[in-house]
Amino acid sequence: MKKSSKIFVFILFFILFGSMLAATAYMHFFDEEQMAQQQNEQTEASENTTASISEKAENKTQIDWKQFSTMDFYDSTFPKMAVSAVTAPIGENIVSAFSPAILEQEPLLYYGTTEENFRSLLSEEIDILFSPEPSEALLALQREYNTELEWIPISKEAIVFLVSYQNPLQNLYLEDIQNIYSGKITSWENFIGEEIDITAYQKHESSLLQSMFYRHILSKEKTMESPKNLQFDVQNNLITVPSFYDGSPYAIGYDTYYYASTMLFDYRIKMLAIDGIYPTKKNIANGIYPLMTNYYAVIRKNSEIDSPQQKLVQYLTSQMGQKLLSASGYIPLSEEFIE
Repeated sequence: MKKSSKIFVFILFFILFGSMLAATAYMHFFDEEQMAQQQNEQTEASENTTASISEKAENKTQIDWKQFSTMDFYDSTFPKMAVSAVTAPIGENIVSAFSPAILEQEPLLYYGTTEENFRSLLSEEIDILFSPEPSEALLALQREYNTELEWIPISKEAIVFLVSYQNPLQNLYLEDIQNIYSGKITSWENFIGEEIDITAYQKHESSLLQSMFYRHILSKEKTMESPKNLQFDVQNNLITVPSFYDGSPYAIGYDTYYYASTMLFDYRIKMLAIDGIYPTKKNIANGIYPLMTNYYAVIRKNSEIDSPQQKLVQYLTSQMGQKLLSASGYIPLSEEFIE
């Protein structure tokens, strides 16, 4: 081979080798960027979970709820509202916002179980209730009272899956979850490389969240039996009851985003990405997180258009109402209202 040809081959080889090194470096950098982005999303998803109770309480007392009031109820009666444990802040903060406009009248805010609240609404003891997505049993109550209800979404919500921080898992696909909770997959081996049994906790059969699980994730017929333990009832009889998620390293459980981010102050647990999407407020508000649901304002369908409950529905779906819900820790219907 001529000397000039050898030089040309050498230069060509050098260029190709340099290109390979550059491509390798770029892919490494890209992977690190992707991992960093996912880590940031996970941090955002869990930032409320790792906040202390005292910090949450301090922030709540600092909010001037009157800034979210409007003129809607200054010349009219305020509706009677019913809330459960998970929607109590909605009603409480509405009362705080409109307290200067609320005339002296009987109590406006009623606390009860979701079923108690629905019966109170159907029997016209209260005017409006705030509730998660209902179960089929709750919907059936309409037939019992021969009254139809109207469901108006006021806030977005999501079902999130929880594991221990000791578990290196970051993401599950919906198909993986369905296989775990149907009993088709029983080991963590394919997920984290450890051949250890998965303990998959569920909610109580009568809970609304369990109803949502059956509706959005896996039907009741396909869901395996929940882990159980023994305990004594009020009559000192030994009974079998569902076990609750305990945050142990090889367990998995689920809850709503609101509860996981504002009420679970357990540093040992984290929320998982589903189908590669972390459950952040932004992702839920945008509707890109896969397991979505809502909180609702529920009123009787025969309510007059200018009734107090209709006015409150209009307020909660307005810009000011959405800002109140966001400040209360709930996810608004649009990203633009996220606090």
